[in-house]
Amino acid sequence: MTRSRDYKDIIGGALLIAAGIWFTLYAMNYTMGTLRRMGPAYFPICIGIAIVLFGALLLVPAMFRAGDLPRPEWRPFITISLSVLAFALIVERFGLIPATVVMTITAALAEPKLRPVRLALLAVGLSALGVLVFTQGLGIPIPAIRWPQ
Repeated sequence: MTRSRDYKDIIGGALLIAAGIWFTLYAMNYTMGTLRRMGPAYFPICIGIAIVLFGALLLVPAMFRAGDLPRPEWRPFITISLSVLAFALIVERFGLIPATVVMTITAALAEPKLRPVRLALLAVGLSALGVLVFTQGLGIPIPAIRWPQ
């Protein structure tokens, strides 16, 4: 008798465990310190261990639960990856607002039903929020709009 497993949670739990292990091992490059005088590695190692435990809490019950093998959805993966790439290529040359608008429009192509008014409002809102947070709030020297020369 073959028993199916909940592969979505198995994959998710395994990814969490892998990320937690990587995070913990990377943090071990710093000094740990003690509980009274915590070093720079103390908190990241604790977080890494917590991520590993959460991954195990997700993975172990999934081994005993029925589920389907997930089918990857390529359209969202490709469009969101392209939106991040577009942002990275545009922000330096044209500024934060055009990069955010292009990123928002490109990422919205992941959704089958595109709603233009909602997309325009989202692009304007994210651009305004990005300018307020990064240039005004954090003082990062990114121009809102830059005209290429």
